[in-house]
Amino acid sequence: MKIDKKLMSIAEQLLGQVDNLGYQLDAMGVENQVNRHNLIAMMMFGQKRIEGEVDSLTARVESRIAQVESVIGLFQKYVKSGVDLAAYPATYALERLQGEA
Repeated sequence: MKIDKKLMSIAEQLLGQVDNLGYQLDAMGVENQVNRHNLIAMMMFGQKRIEGEVDSLTARVESRIAQVESVIGLFQKYVKSGVDLAAYPATYALERLQGEA
């Protein structure tokens, strides 16, 4: 809790300085967009953009994982089919012998 209060105090001081800078620029006649609202908006925009990039990357990775799993499943089916096909003559003969006995 103490850390949160200190962090909020520091943030409030920083934003106060940003407001002061904007006021000083305005007093000198310099048109500016320096204020806490624009600063927060820019930070939030950056945060949302990063979140979007992470979501996009996550979707790509998950898509690739699904493709790899699909290929692995297909490969396993082919291997099982190949083993069944190779073993068919022996299993057929064994079944015929068991059926006659």
